[in-house]
Formats: sequence, structure tokens, C-alpha cells
Amino acid sequence: MRRTDPVPVGVHLRFTASGLGWLAAAAVIGAAAWYKSINLVLIVVYAMVVLVILNGALAWLAVRRATARRVAIPPVFAGESADCGVVVTNGSSRPITVAVEEKAGPKSNTFLIYRLPAGQTQSCAAARVFPNRGRFSGPVALSSGFPFGFLECERQGDSTGEVVVLPRPGVAEPDGLRRWVSRHAGHDGWARRVLRRVTTDQAEVRGLRQYRPGDALRDVHWRTTARRGEPMVREYDVAPSPELLLVVEPWLPAAPAPADHRRLEEALSLAVTIAITWRRAFDSPVTIVVPGHEPAIATAASEHDLRAALTPLAEVTGGPMPDAVSGDAFHRHLARGARVVVSSRPNTPYAAVLARSTGKPFAAVAPGDRLPWYQPPVAVE
Repeated sequence: MRRTDPVPVGVHLRFTASGLGWLAAAAVIGAAAWYKSINLVLIVVYAMVVLVILNGALAWLAVRRATARRVAIPPVFAGESADCGVVVTNGSSRPITVAVEEKAGPKSNTFLIYRLPAGQTQSCAAARVFPNRGRFSGPVALSSGFPFGFLECERQGDSTGEVVVLPRPGVAEPDGLRRWVSRHAGHDGWARRVLRRVTTDQAEVRGLRQYRPGDALRDVHWRTTARRGEPMVREYDVAPSPELLLVVEPWLPAAPAPADHRRLEEALSLAVTIAITWRRAFDSPVTIVVPGHEPAIATAASEHDLRAALTPLAEVTGGPMPDAVSGDAFHRHLARGARVVVSSRPNTPYAAVLARSTGKPFAAVAPGDRLPWYQPPVAVE
């Protein structure tokens, strides 16, 4: 979903409501004074007009060399607070007072920069919450009506950046997700051995050490304990967690109904939740694959990488079942971990299509399946 608002171009000067009222008052008073030949009142009217002209000149000087640009932020999840802001630079030789409006999506932030010194830069940010996924961009407008507010000069800032909002995540219980993957994903002996080792967080015995409070009773080496007269426990190397290969099938029928679009959003939330949980709980790389004419494939080894890898889900629109991704496109990730297909439809045949294409089995899951380890996000009206 791409939400883009039109961006104004050029520089223009406009009267504000107070400025129009001021001119109307000056016109009425001036007409009466001219009709009755009251010269002193006419001088006051001339002064009122001069103030309007002075206001326009000062406003134009304030914005003519000032610049404003949107601050780039990493992708955020729907419902997550994001600090959206701008950076304002005063390139003139005098202090300026300007207002900056930054709009991305249906709402906007307005910042007042008061008497910014010459050659200085100031950053402003405000928290925003985006309820829906998508790519949001819009204008950054720099304006000034200082000091009287009769005229306002406005020009466009740098609005090239955009806010990427990922699908809203739910909550997954890590152990339940791991057990589900161990039963369904891969179906080859290697993946099952790795997952069993991860469930105990142990691998090979590295040696023995003295007992510490909190050590499991099953790790006590009783023979050495009896010989030395003090509790001794086994010390293990931590087993490596398996990678996760997550394929997201954004399926929609040819004539989708509202319920089909709702299931698509639920599937994207499920996929995001699985990726986040696997990456954070098991500290293991996650590869995200979004099939299409040009499949999007990215591997995340950190939280920052994960958000970048999930970026294609921000604007996916859904459609008929895509062509199978070839095994060569997965590179080494195909055989190094669990393989899961998240689809918006139950019992998707796309997992079998991928299995025939790659020679490796894939487990399929849909938001309509009974998943005791998963709690979907709260729907937003």
C-alpha cells in the first residue's frame, strides 16, 4: 500500500485571515478618512499598509535561505510509536522564525522554530503512530508569517524520504513456536536433530565445573561429585539455533472480497510475528522470501536487518499464486534450517509447489489454523 500526498512546488506569498481582516479594516477606515478629509487618520492607514508590506518582506527573508528536510527513520510496525521529524537549517545571516509542517499519511506534525541563529541547524521530532501498514510520504512545508502574521511566505522542503510501516505483529510463545516447527518444518532428519538439540540449549559436553545455584539437577555428574566431595555439574557448549526460511504467500483470488483482504492482513501479521519471535528468542538468522515476478529475498541477522528484510510486506497487494521460486534463488539457506510457508489461505498448495521446485519439504501455516502458541494482534477499527 502506497499512500502519497501531492507535494506543493514553488514559493508563494499569501494573506492570512488576520491579514485580510487588517486590510479590510484599513480600507474602511481609509475610505471614511478620505471622504471626510481627515489627514491624520489617513497617515494611520498608510502605516497599516506599510506594516503589511514589512511583514511580507520579513517573512520572505526568513524562508528564502532556510531549508527543511524529513528525518529518515527505520521501518516501524503498525501500532508502534515512531519519532517523525525534520531538520531545519538557517542559511541566512540573521536569526529566523519559521514553522515547518511535516506530513506523512493522514496526519501531520507542525514545529515552530523560534529565532534560529544564523548558520545553525535544529532538529524537531514528535511521536506518531501509524495504524496500518504501507509506505507513507508527503510534503514538508517551510513557512513564516513572523512577526505580525498578516502575510505568510511558504516554500517546499526536502520531502524525498518516506515512512515504511510494516504489518502489525502479534504475540508468539517461543517454545510453542519451536515445538510446532520441530513437528512440521523440514521433515528431514538433520532439521529434527538440530531442533531437538535447541530445545535443551545443549550440545557437546565441554567439561565439568563446580555447582552454582540455579544449575539443573540433571546436569550433576554424580561420580565426580562423590569422588571430590563437592557438587560438580556438566558444562555444555551451546547448540547453534537453526536458521528460519520464511516464505510469505500473499494470495488473493481474482475477485477478492473484504474477507479475503482481511485474511491477507492476518497472514502478514502472522509472518511478521514468526520472524520477530524466531530472531529475538533464538538469536538465529531469518530469511524472508516474498514470491512474485521478481522475488524479494533478504536475510536478517539483527533487529535492524529484520525490519529491512520485512520491508516488502509493507506494500504487498496480493494476487493469484505466484510462480515457484527456484532452489538456486534460496542459495545456502534452503538446507540450513526450518522451511515455513505462511499463506493467506488454508491448506495452500504453494508449499507443495516449492517442494517440487527445490526438492525440500516446506511446512505451511495460515492464520485460520489452530495455533495455540500464537495470539493475533488486536484489530484496529
